[in-house]
Amino acid sequence: MVKKTLLDSGLVVISEYRPEFPSFSLSYSLRSGSRAEDKKKNGIHHFIEHMMFKGSETYSAKKIADISDRLGGRLNAFTGKEITQYYIKVIDEKLKESFDLLTDIVMNARFPGDEFLKEKNVVLQEINESEDDPDTFAFERFYESVFLNNGVGFPITGNEDSVAGFDREMVYDFYKKNYVPGKLLLSAVGSIDHDELVELANRAFAAFPRKSPEDFSFSKPRFNFKSFIKRNSSLKQLYVIIGFEGIHTASPLKYRFMIMNDILGSGMSSRLFQKIREEKGLAYTVNSFVDTYLECGIHLVYAIIEPGKSAEYLTAVKEEIIMLKEGGITEEELNRAKDHIKSSVVLGLEGNVSKMRFNVNQEFFLKRELQVEEIIENIEKVTRDDINRLCEIFLNLQETSVFFYGNIPEREFLSKPGLNAFDFL
Repeated sequence: MVKKTLLDSGLVVISEYRPEFPSFSLSYSLRSGSRAEDKKKNGIHHFIEHMMFKGSETYSAKKIADISDRLGGRLNAFTGKEITQYYIKVIDEKLKESFDLLTDIVMNARFPGDEFLKEKNVVLQEINESEDDPDTFAFERFYESVFLNNGVGFPITGNEDSVAGFDREMVYDFYKKNYVPGKLLLSAVGSIDHDELVELANRAFAAFPRKSPEDFSFSKPRFNFKSFIKRNSSLKQLYVIIGFEGIHTASPLKYRFMIMNDILGSGMSSRLFQKIREEKGLAYTVNSFVDTYLECGIHLVYAIIEPGKSAEYLTAVKEEIIMLKEGGITEEELNRAKDHIKSSVVLGLEGNVSKMRFNVNQEFFLKRELQVEEIIENIEKVTRDDINRLCEIFLNLQETSVFFYGNIPEREFLSKPGLNAFDFL
């Protein structure tokens, strides 16, 4: 069971006692990510994440590394589009030391000037590396095109122009404004006592004024239903991303959508894998997945195909979706998808870091604890009719965004971007 305490400072503390773990994971999660940025500040959350480990009021960057190693811990962080998280995993006897270290890193970072300049260069290298990777480049350009001029479409790392324009004062001011207790969630899972954690947090945040927790604040995007082309003649393959409008993170349709996606293209037994790869040999890589956000989402079909095969590939996808909508799913497909998803859920929560992140997401997006048993029950309740209705509503070939990246022949049928690619077939 997850315990929850709200401190006077606005900090929310949640923890789950898991005695089977001889360790615990501890994290601070910020209710903000790259979605909250504008073009000028694109990449600032990610850049701040880098700077957090460059020294605090108490510890130098070297001391942070030394203490983390002495604790035997794994200290890390990640930036997402909606959440930025800092976490440490250590053995269960090191709560106070771990809490002190992580809290000082998150709340008292110094952003030393020499480190700031070095880290700008490191992040610019990271951006250039990602642009050299066709998969990463394709997806970042796809999101920019589909969610035009909205934070959902911005790359998490930012771009060369935005990061090059960062100065220390601007980034540090952004950090001090946003890294406040009311925007943070302190979470722990493992062999840990909730009251002890709350006591540590109360002492650490006692000087902050009384305040209520703040919620997410993002501008809602508009889905751009068009086809987009980005040529790169140096590539030997063509990267194709098809996007359907999807569901939001807390949607009551979530488990039905997971099952529909599993049947369509998630796994070796899925329809698209069997049709595109096994039957037609059109692609080595083909899959589908669901990407959800606070109030919106997108359903993606992704494949890497041979140049000149785009019409044949899209025709095969179109035929399979029409068959799925007209003929419906089988009972065998439904049961296989249920088993696959149930196994993924259970296996995905075996570690205390993954369970900690699961609890954070439930608190942020559902505002309540969701037990694994409830998830399994909701999956089991889904019927064939549920999935067939969902396919009819969401797999709309007339409302898609299709992105092509790679070696596209000049005479390729899709040479006129802006229209629905399936209209050419």
